Amino acid sequence: DGIVPPFEPGDPNIPLDANALSILSTGKPYQTQIQSSTGGRGLVVQDVNAPTSIVWDRILDYDNYSNMVPKTLDSRNYKVEDVKPTKKDPLS
Repeated sequence: DGIVPPFEPGDPNIPLDANALSILSTGKPYQTQIQSSTGGRGLVVQDVNAPTSIVWDRILDYDNYSNMVPKTLDSRNYKVEDVKPTKKDPLS
């Protein structure tokens, strides 16, 4: 249906091989695709020299992905929940 499952913060547990680390060491993003039995997804890893709060603000600004991510024509949040961060879980 074209609906992406909700984002779950945390370690994506994606091992990076020597090729990925080599690309990252040049300052460029590492891009790959991950296939599963139900489909696939794109993955981009990049070292960013910025405060964590700014990085998360950009990642979670899904409504503006079409302005930030090449070849993205449209993106919208389909559900937004107000949550209160805690020390244990600063992203919730």
